[in-house]
Amino acid sequence: MRKMFGRVLAGVLVTGLVLTGCGGGKEPSGGGTAGTETAGADGTGAVSGGSGAGNGSGSVGVDTTGFLMDVLNADIQTADVQKTTKDYTVPTNIFDRLADIQVDDQGVSKIVPSLAEKWDISGDGLEYTFYLQKGVKFQNGNDFTAEDVLYTFERLLTVEGGLNTELLDQVKGAAELMEGTADTLEGVEVVDDYTVKITLKEPFAAFLSCLTAPGLSIYDSEATEAAGDQFGMDPAVTVGTGPFKFAGWNFNDQLVLVKNDDYWRGASELPGVVIKIIPDTETQTMMFESGELDLLDLDFVTDAADRFLETYPDQIVQGPRVGITYFTMNFNKEPFQDVKVRQAVQMAIDRQAILDALYGGRGQVEHGIYPYGLIGFNEGQTKISYDPEGAKALLEEAGYGSGFTMELAADASASDTVTMALEIIKEQLSEVGIQAEIKNYDESTWLETRKSGELGSFMSTWTADFNDPENFIYTFFGNEEKTKIRSINYPDQTVMARVSAARGIVNEDERLAEYQALEEKLIHEDAAWVPMYSRMHLWAVSKRVQNFKPVWSGVSDRSYYGASLSQ
Repeated sequence: MRKMFGRVLAGVLVTGLVLTGCGGGKEPSGGGTAGTETAGADGTGAVSGGSGAGNGSGSVGVDTTGFLMDVLNADIQTADVQKTTKDYTVPTNIFDRLADIQVDDQGVSKIVPSLAEKWDISGDGLEYTFYLQKGVKFQNGNDFTAEDVLYTFERLLTVEGGLNTELLDQVKGAAELMEGTADTLEGVEVVDDYTVKITLKEPFAAFLSCLTAPGLSIYDSEATEAAGDQFGMDPAVTVGTGPFKFAGWNFNDQLVLVKNDDYWRGASELPGVVIKIIPDTETQTMMFESGELDLLDLDFVTDAADRFLETYPDQIVQGPRVGITYFTMNFNKEPFQDVKVRQAVQMAIDRQAILDALYGGRGQVEHGIYPYGLIGFNEGQTKISYDPEGAKALLEEAGYGSGFTMELAADASASDTVTMALEIIKEQLSEVGIQAEIKNYDESTWLETRKSGELGSFMSTWTADFNDPENFIYTFFGNEEKTKIRSINYPDQTVMARVSAARGIVNEDERLAEYQALEEKLIHEDAAWVPMYSRMHLWAVSKRVQNFKPVWSGVSDRSYYGASLSQ
């Protein structure tokens, strides 16, 4: 089996598997980081940024001496989070949200106040009253007030080309505003300048977590309206309340942030940040090693990660991705109606060996639905053991002692990492008598077949949009339609009704206990899928960088606030 790993890995450049879901459950089928490769740029120095994504007009010179130097492998498309479901690095640093996620040194996450200094929730879970920070200024000097919260939410639901609307689905009147049958958002009431009340159409306990998502960053009503379609495109008119100002953007060259001296939490210790756009990973590696870069996301240079860990062991920073890779079994396809067969597949896959082979073990084997780092993660859950002999015994009991044939559905657009994983799984299943056949689909056919509920077994990854177990369990097992469109076709209506009902449990301890009980039922009693692993997000940092911490989410975004440089 180890020789098989060697054959699969030989000569292949391992790319990162970073699949994200967005609010309502969008899940790309392929792997790797998003974006189109573009020409790189040179080193440090003065930069000009202007309107229209670096088209040169209205440019402003910025002295970047002493700035932190970072890199992306592809340029962003906009800094307007209401028009993107990726590209959150700039928005994370120039905007704030009503609440945030804080992660401790053990990877445990919790919701903490941000632009809202506190909140009250009604006993029925329908009304949220937010008391806003006073004295907060937008970067243009305007006061932050409750009107800006109302404006932000209404714009999200009505702006042309808007995305991330799913984050407000539960707000009363959201659907009517989107459909055009209402002119205002009924569920958001400005009580006074620093108090806003939000009413939901039904209890939804994960609503606070939704408010921490980048897509609900708060905008200045006056400046955003005046900017029109240049908001998010022209740095000069793209303002927030965050610790950095968007100071420059030369498309396919670099982005520049400068510190907001008047930031309400206290000015950053960094004077600013230059984010170079460099598609070539070898160039990124050389620039870091020559001291031209202060940060390097090892997702971009996965093939060099092991060497970096050996060469710079004291310069590696990591945090949980808050995403889970999983392997499916379609309940509508023989012989997966039999729980013993599904349990046998769980036991036949050596998940640690796959994690080791593909990612050098940088992560952890998972045993449920909720990944490490997620609110509600259960350290004490039942474990799934790698036990090929036990798998053979279960197959014998189920009447499949001679094995059976199954499909491994491969998306041709997926990364090499996914392809290698399927090859390894195929080999492992063969050792217990299961003959897995890899069938390649073009991307559109793969997606359509999956949506129809007819796809064979496949492997994919779901990364949290917001830090709550609801974003995982409801996405896959919330109702018959949700489990069908992922070709799982889980049949237990009683369990799915419990999953749906758990969204409205107001008591947090009771809600998390129910989610953990449902996880036990779905994964360990019913073997509804094979939890594979979650991964750690690794960064190389220069010796002059202090206190850089990865953001909680699984995508390759970063927050610079709190970091500093020694000169």
